[in-house]
Amino acid sequence: MKRVQREAVERFLTRGFHRVTVEEIAAAAEVSAMSVYRWFGTKEAVVIWDEFDPPILAEVEQRLAHQSPLGAVRAALVSILDRVYDQERELALDRARLIYREPALTAAAERNGIALRAAFAGLFVAAGGSDFDARSFAAVAVALLGVAIERWQHLDAERPLADLIGESFDVLDRVT
Repeated sequence: MKRVQREAVERFLTRGFHRVTVEEIAAAAEVSAMSVYRWFGTKEAVVIWDEFDPPILAEVEQRLAHQSPLGAVRAALVSILDRVYDQERELALDRARLIYREPALTAAAERNGIALRAAFAGLFVAAGGSDFDARSFAAVAVALLGVAIERWQHLDAERPLADLIGESFDVLDRVT
């Protein structure tokens, strides 16, 4: 899946998202188009897909025993995304550039954010929070993550993502 994603992102950046077909991506990655659709479902999902949500959710769930919902999310995001984004910096940066440049990818990322919000909210409720509070905390956490990633790509990853995540969550201290 990672090879397919790399091939797709490279082509989307050089030729444009709408000018590249799934069949071209599949041929470049030496897999069938059917495999691409089976793995990702849509062309947009080839860019949006990552393997970060399960470890983030697991770490948030573990941290909720001794941290607030937003504190748990912040710590998990910093711990996991900074490491992963550092290891796959160029691919992560190229994916973010595409997401913020291409409306279809922006919309797909928003749908992904809705799913992440629901997952966070579920963890917060399971840890004893009210449904309303859980949904509110989850919405704030996903919004702050989005701000950090958008800023990170705007700065061409010159600053560590962990710092930007921290700064986005620090805004809450100034607001409250």
